[in-house]
Amino acid sequence: MPESGDQAGDPPATEDRIDRVEKAWNRERPDLDVSSVGIISRLWRVSRHLENERKARLAELGTDRVTIDVLAMLRRSGSPYRRTAGELTHTSLITPGGVSQRLDKLEKAGLITREIHADDRRRIDVQLTESGMKLIDDVLADLMAHETSLLDALSGEDQAQLRRILKTFLARFEDPEPPRG
Repeated sequence: MPESGDQAGDPPATEDRIDRVEKAWNRERPDLDVSSVGIISRLWRVSRHLENERKARLAELGTDRVTIDVLAMLRRSGSPYRRTAGELTHTSLITPGGVSQRLDKLEKAGLITREIHADDRRRIDVQLTESGMKLIDDVLADLMAHETSLLDALSGEDQAQLRRILKTFLARFEDPEPPRG
């Protein structure tokens, strides 16, 4: 494990694997700007570690990302915790067929209900059940506590700065979701 810098927010005092890769590329290809390696590779590796952490934690809690993604979208929508299948498809960036398969699984588990809308038979309303609400609330509380503890290596100031930087960088690839209403 690399040693920490002297002050909070200082970079680790020792060289890591990414530093060594960047130095090797600078040595072998001095004609290329490889400075992005130090950022992109670290983001990619941190992302993989975080994905593995979340997957393992959800498995410990007896669920998975697919289940939690849909239940969380419904829970965040506010009372009556209902959205259309089309809204879920758009928000999740998954194909309609993929969303339909997920909804089938969740309905069979008693976590959601689906109803054909009275005025538009093409519209399917999806709603959390009491069991779905309990599951998402219990899992979310545990998962947020776990993931907050993963950030303990960063000061509050560092977390705020990282949040701002990542938000700016992510905006290069994604448009912010328009407000519902």
